[in-house]
Amino acid sequence: MVVCGGIDLAAKSYRPTGVAIIKSTSDLHFELLHVSEEYSDEEIVTTLVRYNPVAVAIDSPLALPKKRRLREVDYAVIKAGFRVLPPVWGSMMELTMRAQRLIKVLENYGVEIIETHPRSSIKSSNCSTLHDLFNTVKLNISRRISQHEADSIVASLVCVYYKCGKALVFKASDGEIALLPRIC
Repeated sequence: MVVCGGIDLAAKSYRPTGVAIIKSTSDLHFELLHVSEEYSDEEIVTTLVRYNPVAVAIDSPLALPKKRRLREVDYAVIKAGFRVLPPVWGSMMELTMRAQRLIKVLENYGVEIIETHPRSSIKSSNCSTLHDLFNTVKLNISRRISQHEADSIVASLVCVYYKCGKALVFKASDGEIALLPRIC
């Protein structure tokens, strides 16, 4: 059994951040333990650590490029046919800086941090829609959820597949981005 978290991070704390926690068995049966929208860094951390996840996947660049607009890992993802935004754009830079602050706090709790991109993960899963993905992995969601919550659930699924060694992972000298494997 593994418990993983997912964060669809907003650049600013007055905008909603999706937070999800998923429990998975070794044969990849999933149970959604929690999904919500949070605002402050403290709310995000408190929600996550309550479930003691082994890792958390964040929908945000985790580092800025050294010289160019994109990191080498971003180029690798783009070359594979996925879209990511340059971490140096104004709001993306704010997002990255917030992610770096959260990383420091979560690592103090012993949580491994993974970078992901939910929209690219849906594409890499070969599922036609988010609904198709959730149905295929038999994930029961008992209420209407926001797009932020949906993206955080996708991020938490990526986290589980990553911890099981089954994620699609792009690595470069300046980072690593994990996406879902072909599921549908």
